[in-house]
Amino acid sequence: MEQKTKKWLVAGILTVAVAIGVGTCYSNTSDKSDKEKKEAVKDEDNKNVKEAKGISQDEMPYYPLTIKTKGPDGKEYETVYEKQPEKVVAVYQGNVETMLALGLEDKIAAVAGIEQPVLEEYQESFSKLKNLEEFTPSKETITAEEPDMIFSWVSYFEESTLGEPQEWLDQNVNVYINTNTASEKDTLENEYKDIKNIGKIFQVEEKAEKLVKSMKDKIKKIRKKVEKMETKPSVLILEKGTDGFINYGADSLAGDMVNQIGGTLAQEESRVLTAEEVAEANPDVLFITYTPYLDDDEELIKEEKMDLFLQDDTFAEMKVVKSNRVIPVMLNEIFASGVRTADGVETLAEGILYNDLSI
Repeated sequence: MEQKTKKWLVAGILTVAVAIGVGTCYSNTSDKSDKEKKEAVKDEDNKNVKEAKGISQDEMPYYPLTIKTKGPDGKEYETVYEKQPEKVVAVYQGNVETMLALGLEDKIAAVAGIEQPVLEEYQESFSKLKNLEEFTPSKETITAEEPDMIFSWVSYFEESTLGEPQEWLDQNVNVYINTNTASEKDTLENEYKDIKNIGKIFQVEEKAEKLVKSMKDKIKKIRKKVEKMETKPSVLILEKGTDGFINYGADSLAGDMVNQIGGTLAQEESRVLTAEEVAEANPDVLFITYTPYLDDDEELIKEEKMDLFLQDDTFAEMKVVKSNRVIPVMLNEIFASGVRTADGVETLAEGILYNDLSI
C-alpha cells in the first residue's frame, strides 16, 4: 500500500548568548511569535481545503490511499481512495462475509452471489442488506445501485458480467478483486492480504489485524499437533469435474493450507486426475469438495460426494475407503475463503489428525 502523507517543515530560530563562565540558551520571542502566526495561517488553509473536498479531520491524514488489485487481463490496477467508500456492491459469499466481519454493513449498498446462509454471527447484519435478485448481476444492475466500490472475484469482471475494471475506474468507481481469484499461486497470505486491505480502505485496520491474527494463531496451534505425529498422513483434495477429478495441488489455497499446518500432499501438481490415477495415488486422507446452495440439504450433498468413492468399485482397495477417511470440505472454505479460511483449515486438520480432534 502506498499512503501519501504531507511533510510539514517547521522552522525555529534559536539564539545563543554566551557569557564568560555562563552559557545561556533562549528562544527569540519575536521569532517565535512570527512562527506561530504562520502556522495558524497554514492550519486555517488546510481546514479550508478539507472542507472544500468534503473530507473530515480524521480522514485528511489517511487519504488518499492507493491499493493495488489485479484484473482478468493480468494487469495490476492502482486504485486511489480519496475517502471511505459509502456504497459498496459486494458480489460473492466471501466478500460479503469479510465486510460483515469487519463491521462494515453500513457501507454496503447491495450484495449478490450468496450460495449458503451467511455465517451465524453475521446473519442479523446481513438481514438488513439489499440482496440483488441476480446471482451474477449485470453492469446495468450494478450501475443502478450507483456504487463507489465493487468487491468481487476476477472472473466476474468481464464485459459480459459486471464489466471490466478500467470501465468502472473511468467512472470513479473503485474495484477490489480477490487476490486468490487472480493469482498464479493461491496462498493463505493472499487471504490475509485481502482482509487487511479492506481494513485499510475502511480504516478498520485493528479489526482486520485481529481477524488475521486469530487465523494465524489457529494454524500455529494445529501445526504443533501435526508435528508431534510419528507419521504424517498423505492428503488428496479433489473436486469432481466433467472429465475426472480436479486435484488441488501445492499452488492452490487448499494445498497451501495443508502445507502450512505441516501436512503432506499426495499429489503436488494441480491437474485433472482420472479415477484410476486417484486410486493409484492412494492417499491416507481424501477430501472431496462440495457446494450446498441455499435450498439444498447439506448433509445429503455431503453423502453424495462421499459415495463417489465409497460406492464405486474402482476405489474399493484405497486406504481411505477401507478406513472411512473420505471427508467433505466446503469449496467456499478452501477457495477465496475470506473469513471462512479458519473453518477450511480446521476441516483439513481434523482429517489429518483424525484421532486427535481437540483443535
